[in-house]
Amino acid sequence: MFSKLSLAALAAALVAPSANAHGFVHSLEVGGKNYSGWLPFTDPYESPVPSRIVRKIPGDGPVMDVTSSDIACNQGGNPGVSAIASAAAGSTITFDWNSWPSDHMGPIDNYMASCDGDCSKLDASKAKWFKVQASGYSDGKWAATKLIENGAKWDVTIPAELAAGEYLIRHQIVALHSAGEPQFYPSCAQLKVTGGGGKTPSGSDLVSIPGVYNSVQWPDIWSDSFKSFTIPGPAVAFSGSSSGSEPSSGSENTESSVPTSTEHTSPTPADPESTKASKPTTTSTVVATPTTSPASTSSAPASTGKCSTKRRRGMVKRRVDHHAKRHH
Repeated sequence: MFSKLSLAALAAALVAPSANAHGFVHSLEVGGKNYSGWLPFTDPYESPVPSRIVRKIPGDGPVMDVTSSDIACNQGGNPGVSAIASAAAGSTITFDWNSWPSDHMGPIDNYMASCDGDCSKLDASKAKWFKVQASGYSDGKWAATKLIENGAKWDVTIPAELAAGEYLIRHQIVALHSAGEPQFYPSCAQLKVTGGGGKTPSGSDLVSIPGVYNSVQWPDIWSDSFKSFTIPGPAVAFSGSSSGSEPSSGSENTESSVPTSTEHTSPTPADPESTKASKPTTTSTVVATPTTSPASTSSAPASTGKCSTKRRRGMVKRRVDHHAKRHH
């Protein structure tokens, strides 16, 4: 018969990420409050299942198919959730990842989409997205490396010109460590934007996801010929504003590659672990409220990291060969 201590140890081992774990957004700071992300290794096993402003994800693994509807907000993230956080136009949101492996280098992009009313009813794969910030390769560093140097955090500013209303914000790292097999790690949160300048993005600013990455030729970052990177997608919307910020200084390539009436009941801000406006609608949605309770340690599956040992070994060999060529 198991002792209480051995059962607790077993639960901790099951929840702990594996050696080839990746990462996910485990908390956000919105409007000066901290909200838990969707915690895929504990939240599904809670009773009741917690309400989060971040849409569900299955684990910490990537989406590999750019034509799949999962590329919008990750597997399981297309349906809406009941919780939403309020954020003023022009304010900054901080995405806090639980971890990120240093070899998973690549760009970070951030998009928003109008929910045309109630975000809980929006299918993310059918949304029209506009870019609010992007960071690729500059000063010899990838955006993902800058995120790590900033404590696994990334800041994004909501455009000050943006009309008030409910929006999805999509934050994503693309890992390019495995040549020819880009890995996408999207995460989507629901926001109620307040204030703002009453503007909406132009038609040329709007893209579909899936769609925007379909014809992108991702670089082999280990090749001697690699020198620069062009960020996919449209130009940043409202380019006259400071839409987004980077955790570190440096030049960056971000090339062009209606309020609704809702009634909200407030969910709780959670702990760190744990384009188009439509007619007004009256719905009952949950507005998330920050909390400080400790994260659950419920028994759950381990990390779903999808970098196979064979792929990692091949990547290490490429890095060694590349380093050797540079020193001979």
